[in-house]
Amino acid sequence: MNLFLEGINAVRPKKVLPKFIKDLKNKNLVFSNLDINNENLERILPICIGKASVEMAKTYNQIIGESNKISIESLKGILVANEENFRDVSGFNCFISGHPVPNQNGLIASKFIRETIFDLGEKDLILLMLSGGGSAMLPDPPDGITLEEKIIVNQKLLECGANIKEINAVRKHLSKLKGGNFLKYSFPAKTYSLIISDVVGDDLSSISSGLTAPDPFKFSDVIKICNEYKILDKLPNSVKKYFNKGLNDKNLETPKQKNKIFKNCENKIIASNNLSLDAIKNYFKSSNNVLDNKINCEIWKRNIEGDVKDIALKFVNFIKRHDLSKKNIFLSGGETTVKISGTGKGGRNQELALYFSIFMKDLLPNQRYLFLSGGTDGRDGPTDSAGGIVSHKTLDLCLQKNINIEQELKNNNSYSVLKKIDSHILIQGTNTNVADIQILILI
Repeated sequence: MNLFLEGINAVRPKKVLPKFIKDLKNKNLVFSNLDINNENLERILPICIGKASVEMAKTYNQIIGESNKISIESLKGILVANEENFRDVSGFNCFISGHPVPNQNGLIASKFIRETIFDLGEKDLILLMLSGGGSAMLPDPPDGITLEEKIIVNQKLLECGANIKEINAVRKHLSKLKGGNFLKYSFPAKTYSLIISDVVGDDLSSISSGLTAPDPFKFSDVIKICNEYKILDKLPNSVKKYFNKGLNDKNLETPKQKNKIFKNCENKIIASNNLSLDAIKNYFKSSNNVLDNKINCEIWKRNIEGDVKDIALKFVNFIKRHDLSKKNIFLSGGETTVKISGTGKGGRNQELALYFSIFMKDLLPNQRYLFLSGGTDGRDGPTDSAGGIVSHKTLDLCLQKNINIEQELKNNNSYSVLKKIDSHILIQGTNTNVADIQILILI
């Protein structure tokens, strides 16, 4: 657990944000690729969106509060967070939004953002601080599509096994703000986006559904994705009608790379899954603990994607090919997927951990180990758990408690299994989110 928390702490806003907005402490406000300084800038509007937004807003206030030399006006900001992570922050209009399922509060917050940024001018700067969860927190569907209908689409996407990039491709084409549309309202104001990435590969167009990034997907891609996962016929008629209309109406399409609105915007990744993994690995390199220095810690794979069962098997097969006579810790990170076929309760990290224990028992039955798979936001699926911790004793514990683990996994009921054997990762919301981390300790 300490290693998991080490990785999380490395990507907390209070740790990373000051490195990128520290120049606000003096009169130097020149950001790379943007001609921004106190001579042509009059106002800053801070906007914080996502699971890390509260800590981002508090950190912003601390930086601004420490400086009494800033000659520009800091406008009252906007903060949008999920209920668990929400706190009121002074100097911000604060909104509690829904996650993972959008709600009416998110719709109100989206409208407030659109109306606020529309009134800005060329001497204004939007300091947009983004983190995971923004896609669900700012639903804002097009005219003619209700929030309830968009919620249906969101639910079908979450259940079908699509990866986050595919899910967000659809979301972007059902939003007034996402897929770069944010800049349609804010232009000609300048936008500087500081982003904590929860997306594999740090794809700017996918993080919070790319509020300020060009969208590479078209309506034809969206229809293709929905067909591939066999959900198109299950979507509301208004949504299908809008998709078909978008094929022929260029005004409905999300903005692309050459659009002039992107000239006034810069996006900067300030924390990611890679930073978290490197922090855990570097802990062993820099540790003064003699025992730690004797442990080989390496990253098995970055940016993992795919079905939890497939990833678990690949991880175990990797271990089989390794020298097991040494003390080893192996790390990985990314975001797996689960295709929902049952009626149980769980999440991708919980399922991954249990599948890992099954394959270890089959392929390396004599190996002693501890394996953790957890969400860095402190939550895995629609549960209060961040994931699971399993070991070489896990399947024996299941037998003792008469748990048919394979049957439970078929029913997507990993939460119940881990609860019965006391193997959940139970932590509060972490105020950050850089997808998932796996930690394997070979004993």
